[in-house]
Amino acid sequence: MGPVPMAELPSDTGALRFRLEVVQRESPAPGPAPGGGAGSGRLLASASLGYLDRRDGEVWPVVHLPVLHLATETVRALAAGLADLLAGAAPGFSWQSGPDGALGLQVGDPEQGAPGGALLVEVGLDLAPFLADAAGAPQRPGAELALFRFLATRPGVVAFADALRREIEGQLQP
Repeated sequence: MGPVPMAELPSDTGALRFRLEVVQRESPAPGPAPGGGAGSGRLLASASLGYLDRRDGEVWPVVHLPVLHLATETVRALAAGLADLLAGAAPGFSWQSGPDGALGLQVGDPEQGAPGGALLVEVGLDLAPFLADAAGAPQRPGAELALFRFLATRPGVVAFADALRREIEGQLQP
């Protein structure tokens, strides 16, 4: 089996690309997890928003969060929210990477409608947790938040959801 493609959600024009890469699974901490049972570990991920430079065909980052620590339940909730949206069970969904809110994603039908049934995507990348760790800045959630909004085609969202599901499955298998 070859490498699993990174989950990438392009805008409807292809100019912007949101990427979420589930890199690896952390080893669970020894002892019982909160609430009993064995710890399941966390997933390490990276998220970025970039643009496609048509001159060289490369995607260059605009904002890149180098490491995210995601609870497996949180990542599964993202996959489930995408599945519900695409199955028509919900008009949209909102998701956050965890209590620090370093990454937020909202996808749904735009209020005014969009050409070709495109979906409205909103990505929030909060640099505060990263800056607190790397630069010693005070922890101020939302103070260094970058918000991006773009339209995405339904097939683009389907491909993103499928790639994300495969990344998650690849990391959670023993």
